[in-house]
Amino acid sequence: MLSDQPLPSDDDDDFLPPEDEAEYEAWFRAQVEAGIAEANDPNCEWIPHEVVKEDMARQRAELEALIAAQRKKK
Repeated sequence: MLSDQPLPSDDDDDFLPPEDEAEYEAWFRAQVEAGIAEANDPNCEWIPHEVVKEDMARQRAELEALIAAQRKKK
């Protein structure tokens, strides 16, 4: 499932786990609960594995072509 929400930034305190063990446990449980709630949401859009694999293969081919073109310029 891919979300329309942007990825968290490196300095997003809600995304980064706390260093204290008790705080980490609470943070981890909250992350799991949020994931379960999202997975159980009837509006959740699931993307089949084959579709993801095809998209990644396309992206990889585009990047490899870009790298090859840049190497030819050198």
